[in-house]
Amino acid sequence: MWFGTTSRPLRGSSHGIQVDGGVSSFDGEFGLQFVTHLANDHGVRDLVAQAAAGLRGGFQQVWINENVGYRNQFVILSAIAASVPIRVGTAITVPYFHHPLDLVTGLATLSELCDGREIGVGLARGDVGQSTQHVQAARPVAMVAQFGAFLQEALSGRSVPYGDYPLLVEHFRLRPDGAFTLRFPPAGPFAFYGGGNGPRALDVTGRVLDGMITSGTFLPLLRTGRLQAMVATARRAASDASPGKRLRNVCELNLSVSADRRAAVEFPKRQVSHSVLQWEALGFSDDDYSALGVDRARVIGLREHYTAGGSVEDAAALVTDAMVRACYLAGHPDDVIEPARECLAAAGHLGYEQVVFAKLGPDYGEALGLLSKLLAALR
Repeated sequence: MWFGTTSRPLRGSSHGIQVDGGVSSFDGEFGLQFVTHLANDHGVRDLVAQAAAGLRGGFQQVWINENVGYRNQFVILSAIAASVPIRVGTAITVPYFHHPLDLVTGLATLSELCDGREIGVGLARGDVGQSTQHVQAARPVAMVAQFGAFLQEALSGRSVPYGDYPLLVEHFRLRPDGAFTLRFPPAGPFAFYGGGNGPRALDVTGRVLDGMITSGTFLPLLRTGRLQAMVATARRAASDASPGKRLRNVCELNLSVSADRRAAVEFPKRQVSHSVLQWEALGFSDDDYSALGVDRARVIGLREHYTAGGSVEDAAALVTDAMVRACYLAGHPDDVIEPARECLAAAGHLGYEQVVFAKLGPDYGEALGLLSKLLAALR
């Protein structure tokens, strides 16, 4: 049995997370996220084998992220769906990287490989470090809202007038007097999730989509006490749009585990280098940075690096161990089991239905074996 922890304790807790006077438990599902730009030395066949290992280890869903220049999200999802009887999902898909007509037919085609299993589709503007180097993310909240609504309508089989989606007409040069009809029925259901963290994005999530997916910001948002209000914002928007609507909430718990503690801390630095940029976009205060144990000036330096066109690989050298600890449970499994219990307790209290073990570790094969044991211990 693993025991002990060297990780930073969560805010307001000594062992478990205290929420409204009590410690909650988590009895929902567990998923895995494979991150293409971190697992860049893993080919498609490797990821298929690792999805199968995840299924054997007790995980119910595999999510794939999206970044320009790395392996294609939908090719990986198709390969997994064709070979492994596990649910798949996108965490997340960036609308600016896809034409809506191509994406709706791609999703419907992917469903034929899933044998009736639901496909999760996360939508968001993309990370502010990498995606903005490639596209001008004009009106990102409206883009996610219209893109998500269009996909839902089109996958239902109804004829969808392009004129109902003026931003899509403008951005993708659709005919304003035209309409789209999918010519074959999808073979399974879909669930659409909003991946944005700002108040307007959360409002769209509640009003338009089926649920929210709290990405790699889950830990810092939890540790700074911001997450409960964010969940409430999305739920309130859902209720206002449709009384009785229940959001399906998923969160990513960033983990990096290895028998080599140093390797486990070094591995996340590429992802952390752009993930922390969201803190400035969300208006983190000096008190928030203090709670996370991070020097704000270093985050500003990373923002300047990406603005100048810098790469993920070069940015990783600017990331400190404190930044990693703010975003990840990283180290040997002994280091993460008790903090993981705390995170699951918080997720259960906040109404998350699935916790996704995300990023995993420097060696996916080793990490999956360790995480399957961790999952069994947590259960």
